[in-house]
Amino acid sequence: MKKKRELLLLFLLWALSLFLRIYRQNDLLGFYYDQGRDALKTLDILSFRDWPAVGPTTGLSGIFLGPFWFYFITPFYWLGRGNPAFAASCVGIIDSLSIFLFYWLGKRFFSKKVGFLAAFLWAFSYWLIRSARWFSNPSPLPFFTLLLLWGLGEWLINRKDKFLGLVSLCLAISLQLEVASAVFYLPAVFLLMGIFKVSLKDTVKKKSFWQAAGIFLLFLLPQMAFEVKNHFLIIRNFFGFLGGKVNTEEGKSWAFPNGRIILERLRWYHRALFAHIDPNWKTPWWLFSGWLAFLSWWGFKRKNQFLKILLVFLLVPLFFLFFFVGNYGNLYDYYLTGFFPVFIFLFAYFLSLLPAFVWVVFLLWFVFENGILLRNFLTAGVDGPDHITLGNQKQVISWICQDRKDKKFSVDTYVPPVIPYAWDYLWQWYGCRKLHCCPSSTPEKLFYSVWEKDNLHPDRLESWLEREGRVGKIEKQMRFGGIGVERRIRIEE
Repeated sequence: MKKKRELLLLFLLWALSLFLRIYRQNDLLGFYYDQGRDALKTLDILSFRDWPAVGPTTGLSGIFLGPFWFYFITPFYWLGRGNPAFAASCVGIIDSLSIFLFYWLGKRFFSKKVGFLAAFLWAFSYWLIRSARWFSNPSPLPFFTLLLLWGLGEWLINRKDKFLGLVSLCLAISLQLEVASAVFYLPAVFLLMGIFKVSLKDTVKKKSFWQAAGIFLLFLLPQMAFEVKNHFLIIRNFFGFLGGKVNTEEGKSWAFPNGRIILERLRWYHRALFAHIDPNWKTPWWLFSGWLAFLSWWGFKRKNQFLKILLVFLLVPLFFLFFFVGNYGNLYDYYLTGFFPVFIFLFAYFLSLLPAFVWVVFLLWFVFENGILLRNFLTAGVDGPDHITLGNQKQVISWICQDRKDKKFSVDTYVPPVIPYAWDYLWQWYGCRKLHCCPSSTPEKLFYSVWEKDNLHPDRLESWLEREGRVGKIEKQMRFGGIGVERRIRIEE
């Protein structure tokens, strides 16, 4: 009976987690440059026009991820008949399954209490939900990280060599989803092998090692073919970045940190990680530093081996990032996407050390703080002055298709990242296929100027609208949230 209650509680937790990750995706999905690019790639794959050997670009010039993400989302687009909201919901479903992994790993390596606490934090964290709804290549990374942690626990702690295959699979997938996160997985794994006294010499003699190596290399084959064809472009750019020749201002990517850099990094760690507990960042930055120092001392003092795995996994990237000065000095929260579940696990373990009434009160505060933001986000309309999501993008296309009155028309589009991949895809899927309303590929007398509000560079938008004004006379203007649309008649020359 007790087991049934636990399973029922776990199922309810998962159902709520799933709801928060897929509710109103048709309206609230952010469908921008990256999402449009990815969707167009799935069209190429489904129509057999192209089988990409590399994946999305990274923030580093000339460095690409593997193609796993493109092939991963293609079946979701196929099942949803091209609907990006359906594909995004499928990714949300996968993220929600992390609830079961948190419970299972917590129960296996700590206790049921730790498993439930971790699952609860993951289910209701505002920023974790927003990350899952982002619908970009890092979004499914936490799920595969949890599988990786499971494989490491069984391999390193319980000495089950058959789990080397799972470790290899998850490493290969993670490296293709978000290189800024997963690049730190490899040194963490090698460090853990030293801590748990796993002999590399003995490991390579085992059949399980070569099977794992085969899995890892299999995922790299498309990129290897791309590299050979393009004279090792990515490898050259990667080593150029490490050497300070790419994406740097001072000609270096690594440097010994001074006091200012250390303080900046500690504040950034607090913002990037603690925000998943305290979404309003009310806690002081030094609280995170003190918490991590205490947990590290406590963890390496205790005999729990899985706790050591978690600590090493989190401390490795935080240590290396103290020395990182590349990418023009920019650090983004998604660089730590793969370490979000590690942080949540460690925080859940920390809560489990406290008296019951303390963590119960904390969870009530946690739900209240995150719940307010979740309510505001999930109930928001699509007509705010800066709002741009799938909901009002579809409104624009619907309005144009009704307004044109069966006349041939063309569309000019301005978006802040310059290339309107999102609109290219939405016209193909929603305009042409759903509404049977396709813009002409050549300029027509009747045309529509569609533009997205550009808060960072309003001068660029203004210049674009001036050029549009020299080409066509405005007949009608409409506004859908942060998107403007103007019906124009081309001026005869």
